[in-house]
This record gives sequence, C-alpha cells and structure tokens, in this order.
Amino acid sequence: MPLEKKPNKLESKKSFYKTIENHYKPIVDDKIPKSILSDLCLYLAHSLHKSYKILRKKHPKSKDRFSKFNTVDLHYPFTQYGITNFLKGKDAVNYTTYCKILFKMNDEELAKYLKEKHTYETK
Repeated sequence: MPLEKKPNKLESKKSFYKTIENHYKPIVDDKIPKSILSDLCLYLAHSLHKSYKILRKKHPKSKDRFSKFNTVDLHYPFTQYGITNFLKGKDAVNYTTYCKILFKMNDEELAKYLKEKHTYETK
C-alpha cells in the first residue's frame, strides 16, 4: 500500500526556487546576468520558504494557502524591497536597471517606487 502524501505539506525550497526561476526567466530574457538571477532566486526561495513556515504556524487555518508557493507573493512591496536590496548588494551600479526589468517599470515608475521604499524604511 503506497504512502499517501500528507495534505497541506509545505513544498520544498527547491520547488520554490524552480517556481521563482520559471517566473522570472521570460521576464529577464538574458538581460540580467545568469549568476545574479540564480543567486536572487536562491535568496528568494530561502527567505520566502522561511516566511511560509512562520505563516503556517501563525495562521493554521491558512495552511493550504501557505503550502505551495504563489508567485503573487513576488509582487508584494516587502518582497520587492528585499529584491531591490539584494540586487543593490550584488551590483550597486546596475541594480536599478535590473529592478526595472524584474518589476516591469519605466524610469518614472522606478523613481516613485524607490521614493516609497525610502519613505517606508525611514519612517
């Protein structure tokens, strides 16, 4: 008798990584160095997996929501702030270009976003 898969089991970090990578690959289209994209996906998989673990414990009724990675979480401001900080740490010269690509923003939208990020982080 085969073992049944445990319901609402949290996906692996590897699964998070693959989902994140598959989400960003068509957006990036080789406009960001592969090593930076790979490191970013690893960073996001690790930090979001950790967040999901915490949220599953904090909100037991939402275990189903926090069992499988949802790419909508990549678009939340807090996640984007983490992405921006990560990219700035990797390449302080080109990070704004990378942010525009990943967030699908133009110069004006990025300037507004960075202003909002600064306001949030300094309040």
